[in-house]
Amino acid sequence: MELTINAAGDEQALKEFYNWLRDDADVARSATISTAVAGDAGAFEVIRVSTGSLTGLANLGIAWGNFLRCRREIPPFTITVDGEPTAEQRAMLRNLDLPFKPGFP
Repeated sequence: MELTINAAGDEQALKEFYNWLRDDADVARSATISTAVAGDAGAFEVIRVSTGSLTGLANLGIAWGNFLRCRREIPPFTITVDGEPTAEQRAMLRNLDLPFKPGFP
């Protein structure tokens, strides 16, 4: 499963979350994390997370919750699920408190 996390203009928070994910041993073990670079300035605009397990999705949700507990404000992120998730993945995604793009079933 592929997930794209968009910063909605808050690149600093996105960079902090990217580092948070990279430093989380459970996330790093269960998912591939990368960035997409925007323009010539070298700043990235999205985080891409690829995981093949429900454990990887759960670890992402836990990391998100822990990240929020360390911040004063919730960053304006949206997460897009690329492709069609399986029934199990869809059920797991519904149970996670992640900022999915509006319209995610």
